[in-house]
Amino acid sequence: MVRETGWIATIGGLAVMAVALTCFGEDKKAARKKILFFTQSDEFRHSVVRRPLTGELSHAEKIFKKIATEAGYKVDLSQDFHDLQKGNLADYAAIVTYTSGNPKIAKEALMEWVRAGGAFMGIHASTDTFKNDPAYVKFIGAAFKTHAPGNKEVTIKIDDPNNPATKMLAGEWKIVDEIYHFKGFVRDNVHMLLSIDMDKTNLKQQKMEKGKFYPVAWTRTEGKGRVFYTSLGHREDVWTNPVYQKHLLGGLAWVLAGDKGK
Repeated sequence: MVRETGWIATIGGLAVMAVALTCFGEDKKAARKKILFFTQSDEFRHSVVRRPLTGELSHAEKIFKKIATEAGYKVDLSQDFHDLQKGNLADYAAIVTYTSGNPKIAKEALMEWVRAGGAFMGIHASTDTFKNDPAYVKFIGAAFKTHAPGNKEVTIKIDDPNNPATKMLAGEWKIVDEIYHFKGFVRDNVHMLLSIDMDKTNLKQQKMEKGKFYPVAWTRTEGKGRVFYTSLGHREDVWTNPVYQKHLLGGLAWVLAGDKGK
């Protein structure tokens, strides 16, 4: 009888443990931060975010979802402006955009959401979005002006080696990509992460002027929220570069460091 009672107690204990582990797994799954990667193009559509007519995801969407999911995030992908309206923002811990032109998203609501503690990350053409709106330009940090052909190597200087988006870089970063020139950029409005090394870059190829400053990536705070922007990400091979992928994940980690735990 004692043996039977002990056996029943053991089974009962295992059952409780199984339930506890299941609940722990569910809690861990529920705790995964939900990210929206929004890539609607209202004007020029970059090839990395162009979805094939077959209905497949774009090159950037596939890679972003893979690396972010492997990093422990839950990722939603959208190119439909209905998915970035005021009522949807509370569903996400962070909004990541690769947009252009003037998509019909809830722009003012998005900026207010960030000011209230939200996390925003803009990639490449996100500065070619709402570029005639001074409030948005200040919010993201600059507006796209022009660029040189994106098939020449540049050397990037690490302005802040301690940020999660740059700590994987050793001294400098040589990369072939489309490098933006900006308007509306105010250095005091941002915290610099990356800029062009003017002494190690062919300025003629990049249509750059000696003595000027050419930013590449930065962060800024907006109210209680955080903004990260990188101008890199035009080319398909940049997206497959593990260093660039770590750069994106680092930027995402930085903006989420101030989130509300969604």
